[in-house]
Amino acid sequence: MFSRNPNTRSQVLAVLVVMLPLSVSAQTPDDIEAAKNTIWEKELAIYKGRGEGDLSIYLNSTSEKYVGWPPGARAPADLSGLRKMASSVAGLNQERLTMELADFTMSGDTAVIYYHTHRTVLPNGDPTDQRYAICHVWVREQGVWRLIGAHGRLKSANEIRVQAAQP
Repeated sequence: MFSRNPNTRSQVLAVLVVMLPLSVSAQTPDDIEAAKNTIWEKELAIYKGRGEGDLSIYLNSTSEKYVGWPPGARAPADLSGLRKMASSVAGLNQERLTMELADFTMSGDTAVIYYHTHRTVLPNGDPTDQRYAICHVWVREQGVWRLIGAHGRLKSANEIRVQAAQP
């Protein structure tokens, strides 16, 4: 029975008003899959641009609040650091690497993507054999997915051997 007490009715209505948007905004598996595909396509485009010596796609996909920690750097850098790095590699277009998606998770307007890269040619054309583990954090700002956080690390030779031996 619904109470005749106006205070109780107000409280019930307040709870319903708060909970309704939560139920409407619940993410379905299809929503998560769509976000994963959109973000992975952005990641692939960023690295394609890198291979062509152009980081404009990276910069245009990045939030103004970005902070990232590139492999080998002493500390994280903000967007101005990313811009500086982009200008230092502009035109170096010989980088070759492959990418492999490892995992993805999402909550609301925040998503985290994990992947591996294997770089065989440096941007200047020198051969190499570098494998990285990458974690990028994306946020949806005004309906657009933007990179807000990044961390990459060079895998050790031992780690690569152990992972290769795993089924």
